[in-house]
Amino acid sequence: MYGDGAESGHTFLFALNRRYIVDATVGGNAARWINHSCTPNCQAVIVHHADGNPRRDRIVIEALRDIAPGEELTYNYGIVLDVRHTTRLKKLWACHCGSPACTGTLLQPKY
Repeated sequence: MYGDGAESGHTFLFALNRRYIVDATVGGNAARWINHSCTPNCQAVIVHHADGNPRRDRIVIEALRDIAPGEELTYNYGIVLDVRHTTRLKKLWACHCGSPACTGTLLQPKY
């Protein structure tokens, strides 16, 4: 685990591929402020560079549906921790998105 994200319930890290992680606190753009939602209107997509160099892969945010002017952009953070999802961790990573389908946590099942 990079930094204390699992223990703080807060991270600006995004796994780009098996080798690289994007740390949005270092030269990140405004996309780092897009909030999580259990019923998102966007999704984060990894675009692999045509030359196969994983360092040149990028993250793009794509709309899942039409988004009204002024509507907040949201996507599901998809946070998967390698540790057991205890009640304490679920509370630490609590979701407050307000969706009727809110799961109550940003943590996703391990695949």
